[in-house]
Amino acid sequence: MRNRYFFLLFILLFSFSAFAEGGTVLAKKIEHLKYVIHYGFIRGGKASLKLKSERYKGQDIHHLILSGHTTGLTNSLFDVRNTYESFVDKESLLPIKAIRDIKEGNYKRYNELVFDREKNKVYSKRSGEHDVVKGVHDILSAFYFARIKLFNSDLVIGQNLKIDTYFADEPFLLQFKFMGYETINSKIGKIKCYKFIPVVETGRAFKNQDDMHIWISADENKVPVRVQFDLFIGSLRCDLVNFPHMTVDPNDL
Repeated sequence: MRNRYFFLLFILLFSFSAFAEGGTVLAKKIEHLKYVIHYGFIRGGKASLKLKSERYKGQDIHHLILSGHTTGLTNSLFDVRNTYESFVDKESLLPIKAIRDIKEGNYKRYNELVFDREKNKVYSKRSGEHDVVKGVHDILSAFYFARIKLFNSDLVIGQNLKIDTYFADEPFLLQFKFMGYETINSKIGKIKCYKFIPVVETGRAFKNQDDMHIWISADENKVPVRVQFDLFIGSLRCDLVNFPHMTVDPNDL
C-alpha cells in the first residue's frame, strides 16, 4: 500500500495522451510528455512519459516508460527516483509485462510482472504466481485502456469507471468518477477538460475521498492538463508544460 496514491499522481498525468488516436503511434516518432510538480509555491519535481513502438517476443507492443523525480528543496527532503514500465499488446490493449522500480529515500523496491492470458495468472519476481481475473491490467496500462476505450463524450456526470488491476503485488480495483466539464487556464492556454475524481483511501494521505482532482482535455488528444492533491501535509499540483506528439531525440531516452 505504500506510495500507491503518490504513484497515481504520475500515472494519471501521463498514460492517457502519449498515443495517437485509436492507440497507434505516428511513424518514426517517440511520444514524450513533460510535467512539473509544485508543492504550494515550491517547484518540487518533474515527471515524463516516453512511448516506443517495439517488438517483444514476436508481438507488436507499446512500450511505456514512466519516470518521476524530486528536485530542489523537495529532493533534499525526500529524494524520489521512480520508474515504471508497461509492455502493452497493440491488439488487445492488455499488458504482457510490467516493471516497477522505486527509490524513495532509504526505501527501495524492484519488481517485474509477467501476465499469462491463457491461464489468467500473473508471475511476480518478488512473490511468485498469483491467480487474477480475466483481462487484468497493470495500473499504467489501465489508464492507457481508459484513454482509448472509456474517456469520450458518452460519459455521464456521476458515472463511476472501474478497472481491475494488479499493482504493488496485489489486486487493486482502480475507480474514478466523472464530475463534468471545466475550463482550465493552463500554461498552454484555456482548455476545456473532463474533470475526474479518483476514489482514494482516506486516513493515510487524504482527508476526504474527493481530495484528488484530474483534468483531461476534452478533445482528440485527451491530454492530462492538471492534477491536484489536497493532502494532510498540504496541496500538490502538477501542470502540463508541453504538448503531445512532439518528436524527441532518441539520445534523450
